[in-house]
Amino acid sequence: MSFLSVLLAIALLIAVYSWLTGRRLPIFSKPKGGEHTSIQRDRGVNRSTRRQLLGLVGGNATVAERLVRDLQAHNPGRTEQWCWEKAIYDVERDRRA
Repeated sequence: MSFLSVLLAIALLIAVYSWLTGRRLPIFSKPKGGEHTSIQRDRGVNRSTRRQLLGLVGGNATVAERLVRDLQAHNPGRTEQWCWEKAIYDVERDRRA
């Protein structure tokens, strides 16, 4: 077997593993600034507020969205900006406790 065919086989195994587990390989991932999550599409929320909450949850957009979505469900009359700020307050409060 030639070196090229071994390398191709390894790349294929990694690709299949990535596909089966749903993990994205760093070489195929978009840079952090280019992610297209609903967090970045929210125009009614200050960018700095979004960044602050994302930083508090370790960059996990799913967690940030869940926190905000839960607050929106429990506070239907509040603005989205308020929900993001409340999520930040809650995370910081919980870390102090």
